[in-house]
Amino acid sequence: MIFHILNGDALSYQFPQEIPGEKIIFRECLVDGPVHADSEEEFWKKRKEFIEEEFSEADYDSYSKAEILKITQTPAESKVYFWFEEDLFCQVNFWKACTLLPTAFKQAFLVLPGIDSPYSFAHLSKENMISQWENAVEIGLEDIGLFQSLWKSFQNSDPEEALQSASTNEVKFPFLIPAIKAWKEMIPNENSEGLPKEELKKIQTELHTEDFGEIFREFHRRLPIYGFGDTQVFKLWESIKKGS
Repeated sequence: MIFHILNGDALSYQFPQEIPGEKIIFRECLVDGPVHADSEEEFWKKRKEFIEEEFSEADYDSYSKAEILKITQTPAESKVYFWFEEDLFCQVNFWKACTLLPTAFKQAFLVLPGIDSPYSFAHLSKENMISQWENAVEIGLEDIGLFQSLWKSFQNSDPEEALQSASTNEVKFPFLIPAIKAWKEMIPNENSEGLPKEELKKIQTELHTEDFGEIFREFHRRLPIYGFGDTQVFKLWESIKKGS
């Protein structure tokens, strides 16, 4: 059997019918909100509370959690394809997805959008998507272990540990270090509110506008490495306005 773990509903809508297999949609935004927990039960409880409050999601358990946990039920003889982009948003979700893969699996692969569109599958034609699938990177037990360790580092807010882990696999997975560095630069310190907020303040000053649509488009152009949607950027934007 073949299973495809997709990074969201948008990819599901454009997914080529010519590619065989069952689809599982990873409906989460783990780069945003609480992730540290002492157990899986506590983790899912925190995510439910956060998502339902922030996004007015009526039923996180059935819409997101149940769908994601299908990963744990993939049969041992399955081939599993992870479709995730290179930005931080996608990578954090991918790292978590790897922790849900059953210990016994036949083969696992990572499908990336490619060098011409590293942060988005949306710009790929059907033919290009099929080509990326056919040329997916096989990931073995050691690789899965790496991604699982990166998730643990993210849960513990330890980008330095993550950078050290990723440095040993830089040749095979060159996208990891840029994503982790973006995460590190996102964390506030005594000199900065974090790169995303600092860049938003620059954009406001340079564009002389309060038009969020224009601000979001410019943010996405300057910092695509974060992969933030309008919801994440708007929250940052609102926090800046409240602080001014």
